Amino acid sequence: MCNNVLERYTLCVGVIMHLGELEAFDAVMRMGSTNRAADFLGISQPAISRAIGRLAKSTRLTLFRQVGGRLAPTPEALSLHEEVQRAFVGLDQLRARAAMIREFGAGGLRLACYPALGLSFAPRAIQRYRAKDRSGHVTLLIAGSNAVRDMVASGQADVGLAADEIDASRVSTQPFMSAPAVCVMPAGHRLASYETVAPKDLAGEPFIALSPDDTARRRVERIFEEAGVQARTVVETQYSEVVCNLALEGVGIGIANSMTFRASKFENRGLIARPFHPQIAFRALVLTAKERVKSAQTQALIAALHDTRGQFGIMAAPTASYDSPSGI
Repeated sequence: MCNNVLERYTLCVGVIMHLGELEAFDAVMRMGSTNRAADFLGISQPAISRAIGRLAKSTRLTLFRQVGGRLAPTPEALSLHEEVQRAFVGLDQLRARAAMIREFGAGGLRLACYPALGLSFAPRAIQRYRAKDRSGHVTLLIAGSNAVRDMVASGQADVGLAADEIDASRVSTQPFMSAPAVCVMPAGHRLASYETVAPKDLAGEPFIALSPDDTARRRVERIFEEAGVQARTVVETQYSEVVCNLALEGVGIGIANSMTFRASKFENRGLIARPFHPQIAFRALVLTAKERVKSAQTQALIAALHDTRGQFGIMAAPTASYDSPSGI
């Protein structure tokens, strides 16, 4: 099994594939013809054809067939192209890292963050970090929690913030926060006068839900089911930030991460938030690489993350609560 980007350029049977051949192959797959691929890469059509021929010979795969006067990729070509695309993602990351090193040197920090904290909270924490070290350069990467974990584990990020539902066996973790869920609604909504909102209060209301694969969404569904309430879902979205924006536009009401509500200052924009009961917690972890000594800059960035969290009145959960993922 090929384990990294460079190994993907060598088939596991030991056949070398050159980058130029892979670029030509990728262009033909995406453009649909050698002529359009040549225009895209700025080289001649015969050069594209020769590169494809060399690739087919070195891999011993039939990559294309003529069907109705046009090139049609074979199943083998489709499978190979999936690997090529994954390899190119890794190359893009290498190029971006090289560009950052050229501009800022090797000392920059990379913070990978899942969207619930990456869109509004992380920029505030970075501002706090840089207020103490104006020379500090930070790259902010926003991705799903599993991707954040992978970036930290592979060294592509120095620090990560991720939901606690991930498999964290490949990284070091510490509890970061446990933010209660809030029910968000536009100003003037009938529930704005409630001190807390329960599932029965949402019966019949147009509901903005998190995506079906979100563990907080599944927890909400269980609570609704136990209360005998059928949610009238009108919109689904991946992010609490978008739940709040949709509620602000009057699309419906939703359940969101209270840290997102506070960090994005939705209250100042007229959105109302009320505690939701039974309580649901959105919990997050700080991730760092295993068996790697944290630099002084990394420790300062982590401290800025904790200080910023405390600024919003949301504290870390007790360490014991992280013995096993909550799925929330």
